[in-house]
Amino acid sequence: METVEFLSQIDIFKNLQQSDLQRLAGQMTEVSFPEGDIIRDNDAADGLYIIKTGNAKVTKTAAESAGVEAVLAILRSGNSFGELSLIDGLPRSANVTAMGPVECYFLPRASFLMALREDPVLALGMLIALAGMVRSADQWVSQLI
Repeated sequence: METVEFLSQIDIFKNLQQSDLQRLAGQMTEVSFPEGDIIRDNDAADGLYIIKTGNAKVTKTAAESAGVEAVLAILRSGNSFGELSLIDGLPRSANVTAMGPVECYFLPRASFLMALREDPVLALGMLIALAGMVRSADQWVSQLI
């Protein structure tokens, strides 16, 4: 599947025009990870990852839980991670661990920010997608309470 077609099916990119997808695809590289860590909680924010093939788990260790690790999500082809750090530049907020070989598309943060500065339509599309992700997270948290 062509990169642009693949990206058009990803939630964070679904509101973007074909030209925006082509622009972002041109900034992406493909990276492979063996089983084990991809990113760790508090790693520096370097960009957005989109899983092309394979599975990864998102985990978080709460300080008060004496090292107990909670699985927050299982990511599959088409899922992305690193969205928050992509926007705010703060360190990673969770661990993401490859459950076997994983291939990802990687969009560097600097390339993403430059694209947003140069294209307000792209910026609006990304804001809409990110707002949807925040709403989903809020609903998930509400169910836990």
